[in-house]
Amino acid sequence: MRPLRFISHNVALKMIVVALLESMGGIFNVTIVVLMIWLIFAIMGVNTFGGKFFYCSIDMYTLSTQIECEFAGGAWMLYDHNFDNVFAAMKTLFIVSSLEGWPDIMLQAVDAVD
Repeated sequence: MRPLRFISHNVALKMIVVALLESMGGIFNVTIVVLMIWLIFAIMGVNTFGGKFFYCSIDMYTLSTQIECEFAGGAWMLYDHNFDNVFAAMKTLFIVSSLEGWPDIMLQAVDAVD
């Protein structure tokens, strides 16, 4: 309760909090638009890259098919960030849009195999 009392006594902080609360409607509208755009790109990603973000546990650069990998004794594994369903695609698009792990996802897309 002490922070609320501090906000009510500090005029500048009260003005900032009121402005933030009044802008919540606009922020919500922008969030909905961004989620719709991500949904469109997630569906495109599922159609383009669905089932293609796999790698071999032994040598991911030489062994590029499941048959070669299993014949060599490796496991055919799925990357953590993939486009196999819409929810995984939305998570992958969030990572790409936050600019945190996009180089890894880009290299996985370049190395995508059937």
